[in-house]
Amino acid sequence: MGSLGPTSKSKVSPRDIDAIKQLLAGTSATVVTPDDSGYHDTIKRWSMAASKPAGVSILPTTADEVAKVVKYASENNLDLAVKGGGHSTAGASSTDGGLLFDLGKMRKVTFDKEREVLVIGGGANWGDVDEEAYKFGYATVGGTVMDTGVGGLTLGGGYGWLSGQYGLVIDNLLEVELVLASGEIIRASKTQNPDLFWALSGAGQNFGVATEFVLQAKKLENTEVWAGMLVYPPAPGILEKLVTAVNNLYMIDPETGKTKVNGKGGGGLGFARPPDAGGATMILTPVIYFGTKDEAETVYKELIDIGPVANTTTMVPYPTINNLLAPPYGLRASMKGAAFELPIRPEFAQKNFDEYTKFMDANPDAGISMLLWELFDPAKINELDHGCFANRGLHFNGMICPIWTDPKNDQTCRLWAREMNEMWKKELEEHSSKEVGGGGEAPASVVGKKRATQFYGNYDHYDERSRDILGRIMENYRA
Repeated sequence: MGSLGPTSKSKVSPRDIDAIKQLLAGTSATVVTPDDSGYHDTIKRWSMAASKPAGVSILPTTADEVAKVVKYASENNLDLAVKGGGHSTAGASSTDGGLLFDLGKMRKVTFDKEREVLVIGGGANWGDVDEEAYKFGYATVGGTVMDTGVGGLTLGGGYGWLSGQYGLVIDNLLEVELVLASGEIIRASKTQNPDLFWALSGAGQNFGVATEFVLQAKKLENTEVWAGMLVYPPAPGILEKLVTAVNNLYMIDPETGKTKVNGKGGGGLGFARPPDAGGATMILTPVIYFGTKDEAETVYKELIDIGPVANTTTMVPYPTINNLLAPPYGLRASMKGAAFELPIRPEFAQKNFDEYTKFMDANPDAGISMLLWELFDPAKINELDHGCFANRGLHFNGMICPIWTDPKNDQTCRLWAREMNEMWKKELEEHSSKEVGGGGEAPASVVGKKRATQFYGNYDHYDERSRDILGRIMENYRA
């Protein structure tokens, strides 16, 4: 979920561990030291390249238990991090020698049918949420990978498969229970602590430990969704046809203000090396559509007619779609964020294909790495304006995701992600619409009313400054 303090904070001492054990005596919380069994499970991360050796791990079961330890950590200047799903590849949910909250015992999800809301424990992941909501024929905007934590995604804004219809996760956020650095437990909503609620809605990882979320649930018109993967060979002309097709699907028609998927479709365009491809780089187009099979195949006819060598699309239960793009947990990865606008240029897509293939040929350890243009209907997100999330616009997120196993390859893989990100920045600067300014104000073009760069803060951004990500929102932090 995130770290609550700068690196100047202190590491945990044996005296601190004894004091914390005394504070939690008689509670259901578990205190785990590096010598205890189970310790390594607490510091395991989606990317083990982001794992750090905590000085002590606390597994609380209630907000009161969290509050006791947070207050102690603040009074003793201890570095503190919070792990929900553990998906931060930048290491934000880890601490080197500090105090770690592992919220894995706070994963309860309850559906309130009368209010049509989901009450979600701070340690839940999106698989937990999907499972409970689906029992009642409901869903909410959530992550596209089921083991992603609710906390980190929500506090950073949160895109999901339902974003085309209902906006970001924060557009459906009703309330947060938060433990402040003082140890005080508060509720934040539009009526309680509204300024804090605004801050939590898009830039909230460092305001406290979020121990509960309340999200608006949405009744599913159909409990099954058309979803799957279309896989294409790198044959001449195929990539250009696919680029044309996705541009046609996801660009907003200036006359109607709508896309061809009309909020109901999403997916992407990317490159990967599936195990059964014999080492060849294949072109992937993951697709999902909230409608019938016939409706979906009509909308996506242009993609289907190009002739994929594999087509796994079928009607599936809604929770299944959050397994469509789900790399295994516990490898080493860097999820480097990028940004782009439509139309994608075929020349740029080909350049990415060539660079991806070159990298993969030189680094066989990175065999399941992926490069992806994430695509959906951006109209609803751009229409809404809740919270301090500054990245709204008619642009999209790219994901540059090297995945490897050997720690010796950490620098090589991260450097490739950085270099690819620079290539995407250059493309954005040279070929974007530059809706609002740009120039020397930021390392990439600036769009939208809040003058933030086109970067999604939940992805890794090694070089960007806070004001690049937050834009005019920074004025509120200084106030």
